[in-house]
Amino acid sequence: MSATAPASLSGDGAALVVRALLDFRSLWTTHDLVTTTGVEASAVRPVIALLEQEELVERQAPGVVSVPNWLALLRRWNQDFRFSGEARLTYWRNKPGAPPLLQRIAGDPVRHALSGTQAAQHWEPETPNGPTVIYTPDAEAAADTWELVPARNRTIVLAEPASDVVYTRSRKTSSGLRLAAPSQVLSDLLTGAARSPRAGEPLAHWMQEHELDWRY
Repeated sequence: MSATAPASLSGDGAALVVRALLDFRSLWTTHDLVTTTGVEASAVRPVIALLEQEELVERQAPGVVSVPNWLALLRRWNQDFRFSGEARLTYWRNKPGAPPLLQRIAGDPVRHALSGTQAAQHWEPETPNGPTVIYTPDAEAAADTWELVPARNRTIVLAEPASDVVYTRSRKTSSGLRLAAPSQVLSDLLTGAARSPRAGEPLAHWMQEHELDWRY
């Protein structure tokens, strides 16, 4: 019996499945997705059913699917999973005289993942400048450790995510700074982490041209 497709791709389980499909160049079985994501098979199957219905995955053999166009899948996911709606956002600025923020948090034990334009610039330097966007589970505690004070503007945005999926397959720079995975960064840029969704275009182009550098 085929699984009943969900009405949307919202929710932690769907996010983990979609992120796996985005982050790996692979042929997928339900068992593989369960092993990779930790999501139960009963929750994986409806997500795959919806994606197959919308022609975002292709059936390669009985029980085996692949992703023909990762960017189309990411854009579809963004209809239901949006940076501006999935995280609690608070705004901050550096205390006067404090060293640059990203230098201070590199190697810091506070859990974090840099997203937004400054993460994108790690892969595509032509990305326009924008707010410093950092995922962290407790913004108040992080701000205290990082010597930040509240602000009205969006110079520094601390985002408390509704799901830990944003930390999945993060990258660690040589300095110890944690970056959200390219697929998560692009998703965020397209849905509210920058002043304009067009800020994500350079990263999207880089990801299309260098797929082997970011998809496992």
